[in-house]
Amino acid sequence: MKAPRPIVKSENRDPVDWRQCSPLQIHHAECEVNFLRLRKLLPGFHEGQCVVVGARPLGAYQDTLEARVTERCRYTAELLVRQKRPVWGRRASEFRVRVYLDARMAEVIGCAQVRRLLPRYDYPNADGMARDEKWQLNRLLGEWLSRCLLDGHVLTDAALAVGG
Repeated sequence: MKAPRPIVKSENRDPVDWRQCSPLQIHHAECEVNFLRLRKLLPGFHEGQCVVVGARPLGAYQDTLEARVTERCRYTAELLVRQKRPVWGRRASEFRVRVYLDARMAEVIGCAQVRRLLPRYDYPNADGMARDEKWQLNRLLGEWLSRCLLDGHVLTDAALAVGG
């Protein structure tokens, strides 16, 4: 039996060659990272738990994100993640996220007007959804959470009352 070859890390190569990964593997990786990001904001995922995070002000506006645990079961939790004060546009974005506690994954299962997201859509379609709409929304959620964790701060009730 041969000894395993040592893994050699090259400084000029990405450790993961994404071209060799399937779309399902990429989707699962995004969901796993979103779980870790959400766990930092909402440790334990207790029902009723809520956190409001204000990201760095952009000009006179501050983007505010609220994450609330709406339902908690033994192996899953459901969250509502929404913008309280959208910087761009007049409509705030809102995501329903299911957290799989045993699999350590979090995925977007619905958004503002879409009750249930399908894994893939035919294109073109009557709703104007992209083929990979679910993956794009999971990616957007990840970007929001990353921004909140990098340069955001948790807002207290007093700061929210005065508009901070």
